[in-house]
This record gives sequence, C-alpha cells and structure tokens, in this order.
Amino acid sequence: MKKKHSVVIIVFAVVAVIAIVTARILSTSQGAKGASSQGAGRGAPVAVETAKMSTRSMTDIREFSGAVKASYTYVVSAKVPGRLLNIYKRIGDEVKSNEIIAKIDDTEYRNALDEAQTQVRVSKASLDESKAQLNHTERELERARGLLEKGIVSKAEFDGLSTQFETQKSRSELAEAQLEQRQVVLSQARTNFEYTQVRAAKAGFVAQRHIDGGTLLSTGSAVVTIVGIDTVFVELAVTEKDYRSINQGKKAAVTTSAVPGKSFEGEVFRVAPFFQSASRTAAVEIALKNDSHLLMPGMSARINIVLESDENAKVVPSAALVEKDGVNAIFVVDDSLTAKFIPVTVGINDGKYAQILSPTDIEGQIVTLGQHLLRDGSKVIIHEKNPEKKKDELAMENSK
Repeated sequence: MKKKHSVVIIVFAVVAVIAIVTARILSTSQGAKGASSQGAGRGAPVAVETAKMSTRSMTDIREFSGAVKASYTYVVSAKVPGRLLNIYKRIGDEVKSNEIIAKIDDTEYRNALDEAQTQVRVSKASLDESKAQLNHTERELERARGLLEKGIVSKAEFDGLSTQFETQKSRSELAEAQLEQRQVVLSQARTNFEYTQVRAAKAGFVAQRHIDGGTLLSTGSAVVTIVGIDTVFVELAVTEKDYRSINQGKKAAVTTSAVPGKSFEGEVFRVAPFFQSASRTAAVEIALKNDSHLLMPGMSARINIVLESDENAKVVPSAALVEKDGVNAIFVVDDSLTAKFIPVTVGINDGKYAQILSPTDIEGQIVTLGQHLLRDGSKVIIHEKNPEKKKDELAMENSK
C-alpha cells in the first residue's frame, strides 16, 4: 500500500515540473514576440528615403500588334461570255478608274448590235407610216362628220370610217410599242458589246491575274484582282481594358519591320461595336495615308496609341506605390517623422512616375524606399538620397 502511494506522489511531482517548465517557455516566447513586434512597428524607427509630389507631363502610350490591309480589294470579272483575246495588265501594274484591262472577242456582239440597230430603224419607219395613215383617217372622219350633219353621208358610212380610225390608231400604238421594245434590245446589245472591253471599276494595282489570253470565259469568270493602297488600314485587336480609351480620331504611330527606321502617322478610323466571343477582343482599324506605297497589305505592324495624356499631372515616383488589400496607397511622412498610410487613385503609370488623381493636395515627404516595413503611424528616419548608397545597405540598416 505504501508502495502504491509513493508511485502516485512521483507522478504528480513529474507533472508539476513539466507544467512549470512549459509556462516559463511560453512566457519567454511571448516576450520575444512582443519585443520583435514593437521593434518592427512604432517602437523602432524605420530608415526610409522620400520624395516630394511634383507636376510633370504624363503620356500613356500603349503598343499593339496588327496587320496591314488594303483600303479596298475587288475582283474584275467578265460580264459577258466569250473568248478572252488579251489581258493588258500584269501583277503590280497600276490601273486607272475605267481603264481597259482585257478584251473579249466581240464578233457576235457586234453583229447583234448591228441587227438591233437595223430593227430599230425598221420600227421607226413602220411607226412613221402608221402615224401618217392615222392622220389621214382622222381627217377623213372629221370631214364625214360634217357631211353627216348635212345629210350627205349616211350613218353607216360614218360608222365605217370611225371603225377604220380606231383600227389605225391601234396599229399606230402597236408600232410604237414595237419600237420601244427594239430600242431596249438595242440598248442591251450595245451594253453587251461594251462589256467585251473589261474595265477597272476603281484605280489601284493588279494583285493577281486569274487567267491568260485565249481562255473561254463564262459570265462572272474572274480576270484580275485589284487592290487600293493609296490609303491602307491596320487592323488590331483590343481588350476590354483598353476599349474605352480608344476612340475614333485618336492618333497612332505605326512601324513595321519591312520598313525599318520609319514611322507612319495615322488615326483611329473605326472601332467595332462588339467583342469576339472567342478572344474577348474588339477590332480597331487605323487609317494611314500611303502615298509612298511602302506599306503593303499583309505586312505585320506595331501600333503605338496615346490612350491618355496630361500636361500638368500630379505625380509621385512609381516606387512609392504600395498595395494593401487591393488598394493602392502611399506613405507620407509628417513633421513629427510619423508615416501616414494614404489610399490614392492612380492614373497614368509609366513605370518611373505614377499620376495621382486623388487626393492631389498631399503635403509632406512621400516614402519611396523602405515603405514595405511601414504601418500607419510608424516612426521613420529619413535618409538623404545618395546615388552611391545601395538599397541593400538601407535594408541592412533597417534590420539592425
């Protein structure tokens, strides 16, 4: 029994010792943490570098990539069937508006035109004859009407002349309709004959020849493709982020590796009113004058567009910006060398300077180095900027 009591006493003694040791360890740990926290917060001043808010011109330039497109492209096709006698233009040749590009054999169309012209002359002669007979019948009818009133001509004779007049009038109207019909045929024959000369609708350059001389063409057969490059367009795709900043009329500078060292000035010409579902981008066209014809359809291009600019922007060094909980902010040091956490709205940021849209009445020194160690209310030590002093030296001083 005594032995059992001794074991119990020993167990209680061991537990008591363990509890005492554990309590001392926890107390020491909490004290160390408190000291560390106090040293990193308000207790130990943090060495920082600062700068003042300044005013400068800021420009937000965004670079895009795109492809050069012709202002228009169209295919010159045969409007009438026939054998192609010759094509007068080759790839790269310049063509003028309404210039003859090719010639189709016009023998059949010339014969059809001559026949239509003859038919029109016959119809005109027939109409003239019909009108002369109608006038003669009309005069006879008027004379018979006077004789009928005097009783010299019978009613039957007068009715016969009236019927003859109506018949002649119908013949005259028929002859006039036949003339109109044959004039339409003549017009179509003349048009078909003119279509044997294949002409360019608009000025441009021959981009492709689809056939050669001697080919038998059908209506709609492609002859050549013509492109207009006096003005060209550069098409690019923009994301939702930049869409609202790109408006019609904005200036753009275009460069291409095919023409090194030269920049082409253009402007936003069209902005698509919708986004592609696959890429979530909208198409934008940049119009450029291309009088030198250095830009060709299909070339890749780089486009710089000025999205925003401000001649009198309030700025701070970009390095001063910190982000906490998704909010942009800066630390400002007051006269008591206390850092104050101030949320800001950032505008243009070129990587060196950041525009502050609000608040713009910030006074005091803005922390540009060492802000990652600060909290609102932290005490600081301001070091003068020294190009020879490295950032790691300042960090080493903060770690002391």
